[in-house]
Amino acid sequence: MAVAVVPVPAADKALLWAALQDYCAEMMQWGTHKPEPDGSFAYPWFENYWTDADRWPFWAMVDGKRAGFALVRREPPVEMAEFYTFPEFRRGGIGLDFARQILKRFPEAWVLSEYRSSTGAIAFWHKVIADYPYTERVYVGGQGVERLEQRFVVS
Repeated sequence: MAVAVVPVPAADKALLWAALQDYCAEMMQWGTHKPEPDGSFAYPWFENYWTDADRWPFWAMVDGKRAGFALVRREPPVEMAEFYTFPEFRRGGIGLDFARQILKRFPEAWVLSEYRSSTGAIAFWHKVIADYPYTERVYVGGQGVERLEQRFVVS
């Protein structure tokens, strides 16, 4: 299945917000996302993806259906702030293709990071960046959780 990378239009904000809530709920297993009293998850930078010149929201589209999303920001370097493949689209190469296409859109220095205990995410990102020489380090993130970071350049 071919994956198309499509910028998320402002008209899709509610759809992306709902998908981001599912992503945050899934990330709770790493002890990093806590729901608000109403059950939702805060994401203070959400609106910035339509107002800041250095933030971009993307859909992964497969056969006209949304298969996932990516939130990319340039600090610099460019960072994959959030990346999510919807469960029903996993294990078929869609996420891998989507991630590689996103990287190629920004041919410059990149940084990725995963929760150290998320071995599946680490394996996924190692596969995504296999063609790029990268450095890697362990650090403790803002929520006191160990993370693994990769730095590399897309040319």
